[in-house]
Formats: sequence, structure tokens, C-alpha cells
Amino acid sequence: MTDIINSSNGLVPSSVAAEALRDKAVYGVPIFIANGIDVLLADNSKDYTGPGTNTYIVGDEDVWIIDPGPDNAGHIDVVADAVAGRRVSGILVTHSHLDHSAAARGLQAKISAPIYGHGGLSPELLAISEEDIDADFAPDHILKGGEILGAGDWRIQALHTPGHFPNHLCYLLPEQNILFSGDHVMGWSTTVIVPPLGNLADYLDSLEVLKQTSAQRFMPSHGDPIDDSCARIDEIYAHRLMRQQQVEELLRQGQRDPAAIVEILYQGLSPRLVQAALGCVRAHMDYSETRGVSSCQGFNDHDAGNMHVEAGRSAHL
Repeated sequence: MTDIINSSNGLVPSSVAAEALRDKAVYGVPIFIANGIDVLLADNSKDYTGPGTNTYIVGDEDVWIIDPGPDNAGHIDVVADAVAGRRVSGILVTHSHLDHSAAARGLQAKISAPIYGHGGLSPELLAISEEDIDADFAPDHILKGGEILGAGDWRIQALHTPGHFPNHLCYLLPEQNILFSGDHVMGWSTTVIVPPLGNLADYLDSLEVLKQTSAQRFMPSHGDPIDDSCARIDEIYAHRLMRQQQVEELLRQGQRDPAAIVEILYQGLSPRLVQAALGCVRAHMDYSETRGVSSCQGFNDHDAGNMHVEAGRSAHL
């Protein structure tokens, strides 16, 4: 992933954006962001996590904790302190990348709340991926998607949104028109899709699921809230269309090496983001293979008429 922060020349690499966001970040203190919603920012800033991982506390007397974050004792302590004196209905995990789920058991030991998530990955899937995965993630309650948790103003619906990761869930607050979008939709950055666990067709289908909800505001797991959710989804679709067109044009020219395609399409990436870009290129190549080299028809509902698709100008994924 890389960021979408504007500079005089367009967009700047995620590593630069993450550093800028970290400079203004506040760690270890609950920050009010909406009625009944506070965020605690974990101090795990990287070029693909922005300023760090957002842990959300949602509710009033009874609260939910969404994305406990990395296995960091200091972060676990401040989250536990922030909910002291209130009943925690559950710890909700969006997905089992290490920066989201690894703190779940440590936090549970302090607050005695059940852990919810889509479930861990099988040994077979773990064996074929080099991503930073919480291999031990095993929620107390498995959510397949569609389930309703709680009641009243703070009831939450789990939505299964694969594409970035197979067990990714988003959490919708129907009464608040707010959705916790995990890594699936972020405002500061595009989302990395790395096969074999990432899948572009699933990602696009999941974007449609989110667009059909009532949510006007998204709370991502990295970066600031997104105040116009539909506009942001349309931006992501337009960007994915641009990247698909670029990759398919190179495929038509006979280029089949993902590393060579990355060199043509991307500039200014850190070594970690070069690996992410390789994953995204492979995801677009897989999408072309599945749907044919003219697969851009899958984006027909989204106007990309003004998108410039010349290779070599964009650093974001």
C-alpha cells in the first residue's frame, strides 16, 4: 500500500507519508472521534501501517474493542486502562495480520472479554504465505459474516470482506451509519493485495458489499476517519482500474515478469513496498488470467474516463 497524500508532484511514497503522520500522532491516550467512539493508536508506525494501528473503543457503559493491535505490552495496558470500570462485551478482530490481532489474548487476560473474529487460517494457507500472520489466532467466537452482536444503539453487524486477506471482517454500526473498515478501505493509503491470500476479484466484490451498507463514515484500522465513504470507494475503484489497464497493456506487449512490471509502473518505493507492489502486480495478472485480458469490463459502473494510464508515474499501489 502507499498513501494518497498530495504533494506538489502528486502522491508521495507511504514511507514518507507514514513519517509525516507519525509526527502528529498521539500514542497511549484515548482520542474522541465520534459520540461513543474513542481511538487508541498503537506505536507501530511503518511504511504500510501509517502512524500505527487504530484500536477502537465503541459504546458507553458496555463497550466493544475493535482491533486490539500488535502484541505490545504498553499498548495492551493503555487499552485495558481506557475501559476500566466498564463491561467489555467483546474484542472484535478485523483479520489476523500481526498488527491487528496479536494483542487479543494479552488484552483478554487483563479484561476477561471474549474474542470474536472470522477464524484463524489453516496450516495449508499459512504454509504458502510469507505475510506477517498471527498463526496462533483462534477467536472464542467465529463470525462468518452477517451476524449481529449486541442490541440498541451499539449493535454491530459483522461483514465478511475478503480480498486483502481471507478472514477479513468489517464491522457496521447500523444505528450510527459508521463502519469499521479494517484494512479493506483506508483514507491515507491504498490497500495491498498479495496472492495467494489476497485476491483482486474478491477485493472488488467486497468493496461493493461495503458500498451497499448505510455507512456514511468509515473508521479504518490505519489513518484518520473517512468522511465520504462512497467517494472513497469510487476513488479506489478508479485507481484499481488504472492499474489493471497498465498491467494489461504490458501483458499485451509480451511482458510477463512481475518484477519488470513493478520497475516500469512504480517509483520511490521502500524495499518492503517493492514486495507489496510485486504482490499487487501478481493480483492484477491473476485477475486478467481469470477474466481475460479485456477484464476491464468488470469496472464499467465506475467512470475512469479522465484517468491517465501512462506507465511509470505512480508510486502508490
